[in-house]
Amino acid sequence: MLVWILQTGEPLKCDGRDIRPMRAINLGTALILKKHKAEIISTKFYHQKKIFRKHKSYKYFGGNLKETLISSPGYKKNLSLGRLFDHHILFFNLLLYLLKKNEKPDLIFIGYPPIEWSLASIIYAKLKNIPIVTDVKDLWPDIFWDKENIFKIKKIILKIIFLPYSIYASIINICSDYITAPTIEIANYFRKKYSNKFLKLFLFGKVSKTFASPIVPPRDNLVSSEIFNQKANPKSCLKLIFIGSLMSVYDFETVSKSLNILSSKKIKYKLYIAGEGSSEKNFKDLFKDNKNIIFLGWINREKAKKLAKECHVGISPLQNILNYKLNLPNKYIDYMSLGLPILSPLDGKVRKLIKNHDIGWYYKSSNVENLTNTLIKIMNSPNELKIKSYNSFNLYTNEYKFEIVYEKLVTELEKIHLKSIQKK
Repeated sequence: MLVWILQTGEPLKCDGRDIRPMRAINLGTALILKKHKAEIISTKFYHQKKIFRKHKSYKYFGGNLKETLISSPGYKKNLSLGRLFDHHILFFNLLLYLLKKNEKPDLIFIGYPPIEWSLASIIYAKLKNIPIVTDVKDLWPDIFWDKENIFKIKKIILKIIFLPYSIYASIINICSDYITAPTIEIANYFRKKYSNKFLKLFLFGKVSKTFASPIVPPRDNLVSSEIFNQKANPKSCLKLIFIGSLMSVYDFETVSKSLNILSSKKIKYKLYIAGEGSSEKNFKDLFKDNKNIIFLGWINREKAKKLAKECHVGISPLQNILNYKLNLPNKYIDYMSLGLPILSPLDGKVRKLIKNHDIGWYYKSSNVENLTNTLIKIMNSPNELKIKSYNSFNLYTNEYKFEIVYEKLVTELEKIHLKSIQKK
């Protein structure tokens, strides 16, 4: 089976070893392990570092895994007209590239968003009658107006501005044979939200099937079980860690106020913030007077594992919006894989996961007092902390480990391919 993985905005193998592999590399690797072939089609512009990759094509595993890069102008800021222009140029460049290719894949796996990129992939796949799996990682364009504390008038204006994108999302949904996402809840929501009766009739669309495929860390040596016994007592100094992109979707203001209260009570703590991003300066300004906050910059997987041995809890203060309440952000699975219990304000999927599997603590979104009390409770419960750490790591190894998740995903793709052969 030859699978094309069309995915932008992620690190690629050509970026070197010191990267954080995500969906494209993980799926490509899993396909190769099961003796299939894969081509990752992405962009020459490296989204994370805002630089251009040197070459247009790369080969790995004896040519069974390829990376092909599509040119575009690039951009400096994530939210900008430059990015909008870049994505529209990408639409045409990708479509032209695909139409010129001589070979045809057995299946196309499309990373959504960006919408323009996904739309070009859908057009090609429909023209060539190739099975389509759309991988919905985030709810776009909903994420622009689905924010905490946003005025209704502003929400209405944003919906009008992004109306073309809502139409594109409907076309992508209607034309996809399958919708997958980190949770079945978000896959079903996307299918229902962007189901348009008129477009369905016009495009001869049908109801797509949905299935879940969590985004998990790459295959590597797991942390040692010894880490649970190596950690210092949280009563002496509670150590929190955040690992991820520093973006405006995180509510660190509530975290800052809560930690300041701990400081006023003479309670010892440290918060390690590992990552880079568009809101990095804002977060550094927010914590500039707090010496207990350590910004580490971007760290690789090995450094994350070493740091996890010292830390007690992984915190991820995402805004409590639908995009995250239905989702299972890979941040949480990362923490599980590091043997860290989770501290989260998210309702929905994550809150249920924390409660049902006893893998961490929930605090009320934007509630400083509740977060402060929760942190004090964690410090005074070293045995409970150890139990939740074990539970978190065990949940990862039993349900979210690379081999388990991607074995299921590749098997699902094999079934789709078999069905397409039988129809022919």
